[in-house]
Parts: sequence; structure tokens; C-alpha cells
Amino acid sequence: MSNVEKIRYGNVLNGIENFDGIPHDLTSPADGRYVGTVYYANKSTADEAVDYAEEAFNKVWSKTGLSERQKLLMKLADRIQERSDAYSELETLNTGKTIRQSMLMDIPLGIDHIRYFASTKEFQPSRKIAHPEFPDTEGVVEYLPVGVVGSIAPWNVPFLMAVWKIAPAILAGNTVVLKPSHYTPLTALELAKDAIHSGFPPGVINVVTGSGSEVGDAIVKNPKIRFVSFTGSSPTGSKLMASASPTIKKFTLELGGKSPNIVFEDADLDHAAKGVLFGIYLNSGQLCESGSRLILQSSIRDRFMIKLKELMQRMRAGNPTEMETDISAITNASQQEKIIRMVDMGIGQGAKVFYRNEISGKVPEHGIYYPPTLLTGIGHDMEIANEEIFGPVLTVMEFSTESEAIEIANRTNYGLAAGVWTDDITKARRVASSILSGTVWINEYHLLSAAAPRGGFKNSGIGRELGLEGVLEMTETRHTFISQGKNDLDDVAYGLLFPD
Repeated sequence: MSNVEKIRYGNVLNGIENFDGIPHDLTSPADGRYVGTVYYANKSTADEAVDYAEEAFNKVWSKTGLSERQKLLMKLADRIQERSDAYSELETLNTGKTIRQSMLMDIPLGIDHIRYFASTKEFQPSRKIAHPEFPDTEGVVEYLPVGVVGSIAPWNVPFLMAVWKIAPAILAGNTVVLKPSHYTPLTALELAKDAIHSGFPPGVINVVTGSGSEVGDAIVKNPKIRFVSFTGSSPTGSKLMASASPTIKKFTLELGGKSPNIVFEDADLDHAAKGVLFGIYLNSGQLCESGSRLILQSSIRDRFMIKLKELMQRMRAGNPTEMETDISAITNASQQEKIIRMVDMGIGQGAKVFYRNEISGKVPEHGIYYPPTLLTGIGHDMEIANEEIFGPVLTVMEFSTESEAIEIANRTNYGLAAGVWTDDITKARRVASSILSGTVWINEYHLLSAAAPRGGFKNSGIGRELGLEGVLEMTETRHTFISQGKNDLDDVAYGLLFPD
């Protein structure tokens, strides 16, 4: 690597790219090539970023109106659109996802989501209310920015995560300190630099890389951070809430999932088969809401499994940087090791490999991969039936009745997402309303709208991101009670203490 020209990516603090910190070379999980050098920050740098964000909020951003904030978001979207090919290439090199996914889904979807927050009329900073008990008064409810938002993002969809952490916070009037994953920080850093280019005042958007144990911990514990948005594992989310408890701050946690995909016998099986595989093998299963549990009606088991196998056989292995490749890499070696361990344990407990797309010899030698795998013979007490694998592994369980399908779907500590496949929309809506999950797709999967709130039930988290609900999470509510002067009720109320 000594002969490779170093491409440096500094932290973005107060509108300046800062190269202080410990340099780390990033290599691509797609093929092992050098991607760039990032400079991991420490607690001191993270605290400095928070100070800059607080200063920017107090001196500039809190005085910037909603329309001006939206204009800047639209300029940012336009700027990223101009550079979308560069973002796509960088996202694929850094994460190992296919270039088709980056170019056709992740980057354009992120741009669309910025545009949504730049143009939505749903969020208004205040509203008037009536006080039915006091007819001669009125009230104003205001949705005020919390101040500095601290965001911690995972490694699986770094550009989309950066957009989801930053755009709603900006719309609500907050400043942001974002810590992307130390594995995949590059497009988040590019976004922060493009925000400067688009006219955002210094300190409004800050991105600091580094370890969760140091930089993430500093963000969570800093008393100037009034709101924390975290996406990651359920155990880590629990630890973060505990460590932040002395400073009493608001949280949203989007955590793990073990999402069911229920296929009824009256579904369009060709459409459902593609949707089920899309639900698990997109991004090699490295998505929080991946449909990792296929719950299949017994009457169509054989037909449907054959369709799945035939489709899986068509998935092409190769270098994800090439447009012909369908299978993404695993983003880091530790995740690959976890997938191997969990699948091997499941097989040891009696699970069967129904089909595995053998990718050996077809993927780059120095990349990180796991073959798309379809497992049957799943027992309810197996770890692979209950815990998130976060990889390209689909487990299959069967049901006979609608109530049994719902019971299996809810037999988990998680509740992030679910899918229901049937031509009977009345039944689909009935089943969807019975599943304990923050998102339920009917005859689709993985389709994400910026207007729709995202979040989970049970161990999948608290609070919501995106949509109006996600913006309101990042606000404080103030009620102002307005009276024009003395009214008839005053004599009654004040008479409790000062009788005539």
C-alpha cells in the first residue's frame, strides 16, 4: 500500500475538515483494495464538535427560520445530486454493497429524502389551540428545537443513515454532531463537506469519526447534547441509555429486528417469491428490517420453495463494483464471523440447508462474503429463530391457519418490520394490525418513504425516525396560555384564595 496515493478524509468540525487524530486506512470489503484514510477522533475532539454545534445553535441557527432551513436542505440535495455517481462509487467501495444498489437505490433514495424534508409542509413550528374550560382564552403550542442533536449511525447503509440522522434534525431547527460507523464513514463525511458548500453555517452539521467506546460514549454523556438518535444493536442501545441517564436527555433508538415475512396460499407466488428474497438478500441481509423469517403456509410449501431456489440460482456472484453483480459483500470480518457461528450452531441443532448459492471462486479473493443461504427445519428454541443474524440467511417456518401465522410472527422479542403476502387485502390488513411491529408491508418489502415513521416495538427500540413523527421527536413542546385580561372565571379561581 506504500505505493498507493493516500486519499485523506478528515473529520468535519465547525465548517472545516480537520485531520487531527489517529489515521486508519480503510480497505474495501468488496475486493480488499485501499479506499481511503480516515482520522479517528477522541473524546476531546467529540466534545469540541459539541461545543461548536452549541455555539452555532445559540448564535446563528436558532434565529434561522423554517423556510431558510428548507432552502439550505434543497441546495444540499441538489449538490449531492450533481455528485451522485461519486457518492455511489464511494458507498460501494466502503460497504461492499453492489454498485447497482448504490446507484439505483441508496443514493437516489437518500437524495429524495433530503428533498422531502426540504419541501414538506407537514411540520409547522406552532399551532393554536382552544381551551374548552376557559372560553375567553387561547393557547399556542410551539415545537421548539432541542438544541444539539447527537447521532450515532451503524455501518450498513451509511449514506441513508446520515440523511436520516441529519435532515429531520435540521428541519426541526437543531444542530447536529454525527458519529458514523468507523467502518463506513466516507459518504457521511462527504455529505458534511457538501453541506458547507451548500451554505450551511459553520458548526450546524459536524461529523466525527472514531470508536463507539470513545467518541460515541462522549456524545451520549455530554450534557450539552439534549437528544440522542442511535441506530444499532439492542444491547448497545440499552447500554447507551444507561450511560446517558445522569444527563436526562431524549432518545430515539432504532435497534435490532427479527422480521417475519408471512406468505399465504392465495398470494401471487411469483411476486411474493421475489419480494421475500429481496427482503432478505438485499445488502446481503445487513439491514435492520430484513425479512429474515419466512413464515410459509404449509399448503404451498413445496411450490414456493422451488420458486425461491430457482430465483436464488439466478443471483450472480462477482465483484460488487461491477454492474452485473447481484450479491453484496459482508461489510466487515467480525460480522462474517458472527454469521458463520450462528448458522453453524443452527445446523448443529438440526436446521437443514435447503439451498445455498455457492459463490466460492466467483467473488474477489480479498473480499468478505457469505453465500445466500436458505434454511429449513427451524425449531422455535434455536438461536437462529430468535436472534438477529444480520446476514444473507433466510429461515423457514410453516403455518396452517391465520392465527398460527400471527402467533409465530409475534414469537420474538423484536418488532421492527414485517411483511404480509396475500391477494385478500381485507385479510392482509387484519393480519397486519395484529403484528407487533413498527412497519408492516403488504405485498411489498423494503420500500421506504421519508413521509413514513420508522421504528420498533419491544426490543427493537423506542421513538420514531422520519415522517412528521420523527421531526417532532427532536423538538420540545411549549404551551403558552394567553388571556386578554380579567374574565369571569378569574373571580372563581382567585376566590379559592381570596374570597370576597
